[in-house]
Amino acid sequence: MNANASVRAATSPGTPSCWAPRHCPEAEYASFVNSLSSSDRWRRKHLQFHLRFRRTYPDLQTWFAQPLRDRLGWRNGEGQNRRQAPEPGFDATAAWINFNSRHYLTYLALTGRLRMDWGWLLGIGVLKPFHVADQLGLPLREHTETLRDHLVTLGQIRDDQAFRIPWGLIRLAMHRGDPEVSTIRGDDVEELRHAIRHCERIPGLLQVVGEEHCPTLKLAWSTNAFRTGLALFHAGITDRPPSREEATPSPRLSSKPRVDAIFERFLAERALVLRPESMSSIRGGLRRFGLWLDTERPHIDSLDQLNRADLVAFMESVHRLHKIKQPDEPLSRAYRAGIISTVAVLFRHAAVAEWDDVPARPLITHADMPRVIERVPRFIPQDQLEPIMNRVRQVDCALQRCALLVARWSGARRTEIRKLHLDCLDTYPDGTPRLRLAAGKALKERTVPLHDEAAEAIRALVALRQAQHDRGIYDPDLGRPVRYLFLRNGGLAGPDYLFANPLREICQELGILNSVGKPAIHPHRFRHTLGTQLAERGARVQTIMKVLGHKSPGMSMTYTHISDPTVLADYQAVLTPGAVIAGPLADTLRSGQLDQDALDWLKTNFYKTELELGRCLRLPQEGPCECDLYLTCAKFVTTPQYAPRLRERLCVERQLITDARERGWEREIDRHQRVADRITSLLDDLGEPHDQPAA
Repeated sequence: MNANASVRAATSPGTPSCWAPRHCPEAEYASFVNSLSSSDRWRRKHLQFHLRFRRTYPDLQTWFAQPLRDRLGWRNGEGQNRRQAPEPGFDATAAWINFNSRHYLTYLALTGRLRMDWGWLLGIGVLKPFHVADQLGLPLREHTETLRDHLVTLGQIRDDQAFRIPWGLIRLAMHRGDPEVSTIRGDDVEELRHAIRHCERIPGLLQVVGEEHCPTLKLAWSTNAFRTGLALFHAGITDRPPSREEATPSPRLSSKPRVDAIFERFLAERALVLRPESMSSIRGGLRRFGLWLDTERPHIDSLDQLNRADLVAFMESVHRLHKIKQPDEPLSRAYRAGIISTVAVLFRHAAVAEWDDVPARPLITHADMPRVIERVPRFIPQDQLEPIMNRVRQVDCALQRCALLVARWSGARRTEIRKLHLDCLDTYPDGTPRLRLAAGKALKERTVPLHDEAAEAIRALVALRQAQHDRGIYDPDLGRPVRYLFLRNGGLAGPDYLFANPLREICQELGILNSVGKPAIHPHRFRHTLGTQLAERGARVQTIMKVLGHKSPGMSMTYTHISDPTVLADYQAVLTPGAVIAGPLADTLRSGQLDQDALDWLKTNFYKTELELGRCLRLPQEGPCECDLYLTCAKFVTTPQYAPRLRERLCVERQLITDARERGWEREIDRHQRVADRITSLLDDLGEPHDQPAA
């Protein structure tokens, strides 16, 4: 029987020999060995090795039942690459037989008659399968070269690291008993990586490699397996890239079955609408609540046995919690608020859905949430911004340099920049660069104008990426594979590599450190800087919302509130001596009759007093304002800055007077005339003309 034909027959789908180990016919293997381009002495020797092994183990199941050390074999004087020598009393004859059977065992695996276990494949050390594969006519060597070229192009390995690909590829083939590389699946790669992660559990392996060498070998094996899986993915063979971390089962959230069932049901329903990052924080909050129930309320086995007092006690305990991994450090204020918020949402959600084993009404509400400080966004001062940007332009890595420039000029979040697509840049009709940002925290794509400097960095990186023949990575948000701009070593570049690492080096070089010696600039401050600059230069709130991707105007109003030059100019226009102002309160301000407390409040909250045509200086102690016609309110004041708006309003009032006169509405004529007279009086007090100036 032809060797190649036997391979195709043995490895065809559903062939029983793929699953039951068996010897090949003696004549077949003898024909194979005699066809090798080796010396007669070498061929005779290997035929003897083969016959001796068959006589010792006529049933391969008997061979598999032997200890791993016996099956691997040993030959004195042979370099074993950190393998441990056998203990005294070891059967030297059996060791010699098994050691010399490796060529034959490789033949059986590559012809589909044998599936090698992970213990043998990891403990064997050096495997030399290509001589057998080439003689069988298997394209194993060609596949290996193709996969190696993929990783070299992606920057994952160098030419001198080519051994990483055949190491994983041959072990996958021999474990599956199928030499066809195109049939390898992502699950096969993950199975190899799982075996490596837990190799110390493989019976007998530590006796072979040595317990002291195991951590080092594990690290090398993991790298080889990961890069093999990455090469298979980008070659279009497997359906997914190897995961960075092994998925581990989550611990139970509560030791009480009925409580744990409610927690898991809540997580399952929230997972339908929330992102995995949010689910992680929710699980953490429920875990804290479950631990509190186990320790502080051990007699309660169902949530419907809780009352308001129990939840108040839980909220008090949250403020005393410390980190699990750093017991000496208390939880941050935001994290404590997140725990309480998670529990509040759980009870509200369960009450609305009318679940069993939960209270019929929420036990805590939004009013119970601890208030957090509304911090002013920390923009980068100009004296620090310029040196930092000059140093950013000198960063060697094109990915890091481009990511930081995009952060500076787009105001995007790190997650949005990191997931930019390869075709993210185009232009507006006037030629201005336009950046399409990926869906990030708000799960919404958006387009923003981009500075030419950042656009040039993106174009240069796109040119580099076009030369890389990578496969798109599946995006769960979009439900399809995407070719990303920031691809590093075949995978999506991490945020620390793109942003934190280069900024740390830059801050160390420039001496921009905080009080504890850590870098004072983090990537998000570029976003705050752009928002502040937009507000200072008169951008509308809607524009800031669009650029920064805010969901509500209140988020963008933060930047208008901290626009120092604007607030300072408005403040000086009203509260400084000699300011040109008009309104019932104007004389009081000019004469300095406001007491110090009132003046201090106005200075602190000045930006909150703006109205359409001026400002209302009503103090908190005077109670809520009930006056709709603020033009005649005793607390109203305006400045020349509002003169254009006053003239526009005067024009509208005149039009309304004309319309009312045509309709014969006397009372409407009188009402609009009084408003027009009041605006005219304000303009006179400000020394401003009544009519719009000519264009």
